[in-house]
Amino acid sequence: MQFRWREMFTSKVGAEARWDRWDFVTLVLAVFIAVWVFALKLKTFYDLGYSEDLFVSLQAARSWLEGKGLLQDNWSGNVLTVHTYFLLLPLGLLAKPFGAPGLLFALSASVGAAYFWAARILRLLGVAGLFAVVLAAVVLASPISVGFYQEWYHGFHVEDLAPALCLLLFYFLLQRRLIPSIVTALVVISVKEDAPIAAAMVAIVAGVETWIASAGKPARCRFNRPAAIVLLLSVSAIPLLLAVSFSQPPTTYAPHSVDRISIVKPGTLSSEGALFAFVLSNIADWLGSEVVRQWLWVMVVGSFATILLRPYYLIAGVSTTLVAWLKNQNDLLLWAPRFYSTAALLWCVTLVGFASIARGITLDKRWGQGAVLAAAVAVIALSAFDQLALVPIARNAYLLRSASHYSPAERRQADELFARYRSEGKPDEPVVASTRLFRYAHDRNLFWLNRLQDRPPPVWMLGDSEEEYVPLRISSDRIGVRSEIDPEDYTLIDRRGRFVLLRKKQ
Repeated sequence: MQFRWREMFTSKVGAEARWDRWDFVTLVLAVFIAVWVFALKLKTFYDLGYSEDLFVSLQAARSWLEGKGLLQDNWSGNVLTVHTYFLLLPLGLLAKPFGAPGLLFALSASVGAAYFWAARILRLLGVAGLFAVVLAAVVLASPISVGFYQEWYHGFHVEDLAPALCLLLFYFLLQRRLIPSIVTALVVISVKEDAPIAAAMVAIVAGVETWIASAGKPARCRFNRPAAIVLLLSVSAIPLLLAVSFSQPPTTYAPHSVDRISIVKPGTLSSEGALFAFVLSNIADWLGSEVVRQWLWVMVVGSFATILLRPYYLIAGVSTTLVAWLKNQNDLLLWAPRFYSTAALLWCVTLVGFASIARGITLDKRWGQGAVLAAAVAVIALSAFDQLALVPIARNAYLLRSASHYSPAERRQADELFARYRSEGKPDEPVVASTRLFRYAHDRNLFWLNRLQDRPPPVWMLGDSEEEYVPLRISSDRIGVRSEIDPEDYTLIDRRGRFVLLRKKQ
């Protein structure tokens, strides 16, 4: 009995995980999940629910296929100066023919893939088929996971793909498969300059779990060599990626990523070495920050308290809060570009903890099984409630709401008005739009009204005269603020309610 309870704090790695009918059930459910998520995201896209970063990512992904150079956009210019988004390059093969829906499809497919690999990891950890199917669904359907993939307002970030890739990496590392682990780790690292932190977290969890699970064997048998190699690769990749970013000349709209750090003045950190020195000299402030305190609570409720079965992961895991601390934006800890490394760690820890609990339910005594099962259900329910308090926007996804800013009548007006632009405008003609109207120009030469310095004047303007963000507000007699565009240079083509369509005079 004591031995069984001890199993709650260790893993059973390397169990026979041959394909059976439960894996086919998982695959079918994974495809269903991907289709369901894509349908919801596509509905939100056409309901004018997305803006900003989805369209920046789209331009960067397509630029190398359009002869504009590597990772170029009309927002920052040279994306590499700000972030090393190398994973956007292959996504251009979807973004070029399909536009923004292509990126939304990639994200939706990653959700289905995350569910599939979560179930496979549970099987590898000795969980029975039915339990694996259910517990993987609990992880992916939790409010924090739903809120992460929901990507309210933006719709897509390339960082959204990292947790699914990390689960695949975790699967290979638990199997100690060297080449697949290295290849997958390189793909994770290509996401962004801080993505190596996510890969390192996965390597640490895999290395610890395989070591503990092999108790009693010689050290050489317990040591997870692929996990160690991935950890070293990840640590080495961070300065390399930062050096790539520093090698790019900054521009008006594309300062180096370290110049966007909020807790120091721009230009204070002149190199990657200066950044590392700054972090080391301010560790106490970092560890005592509100970001770390909030993160600890997120780890507890986000893992359904299973982190309490593996509390030592909190020591290494605190590094996932580094970017949020440097940005000095506590309220954005759960925002995908700040949270994806934590999400990868959270999912790995939760799966390992669920596997331990599933084994605990097999205790010999029936009262022991009932006690563990009742406690698990209660903790899951309470954690889900607390997660929903952290990400209340997830309710919209559960209720299949697109969270559109406009009413159905307003959306019909916008569709009717801007259909004229879609039919008369040429794809290469510069166009600007109010924040929520980017969808109508997602596959065109879209510019931002507040970023037109040294850029061609727009031929078309798709305006919302009641736009909340004043710099992008466009009406027939007023065009943004500080845009230096004279409304007299444009002809009002048509107006529908709050929406206007303007074209530059010949």
